[in-house]
Amino acid sequence: MNRVKAFVFWTVVVVFAVFAASGVSSLADTRKGKSRAAESGRSVYTANCARCHGADGQSHTSMGEMTQAPNLTDAGWQGRHGTAHMIASVTNGRGEMPAFKQKLSKSEIAAAVAYVRTLRH
Repeated sequence: MNRVKAFVFWTVVVVFAVFAASGVSSLADTRKGKSRAAESGRSVYTANCARCHGADGQSHTSMGEMTQAPNLTDAGWQGRHGTAHMIASVTNGRGEMPAFKQKLSKSEIAAAVAYVRTLRH
């Protein structure tokens, strides 16, 4: 039951963050908000995620290969992992990936996930 509550909580957080970042509810402004979130997420990703997942998200790094980090650019992988799931994984850690809840704020984590979404091929 805790996973369901966490999923609902993080889904609400992400939706709220996207609309708060955009300032208005129009589709064009929402896209701008997502772009701003993704752009701020780039620096968070570079500082915290690229060591394993690589600058390009394909995980072709020694740490990525050693820990079997997923290729974040893979459309199939992204399709199987919702935003709330990704946020929970970054927050709490998953497998070999450490938890970032003590290092990053919720908004930084959401921004990094928004950036990862732009890597999809």
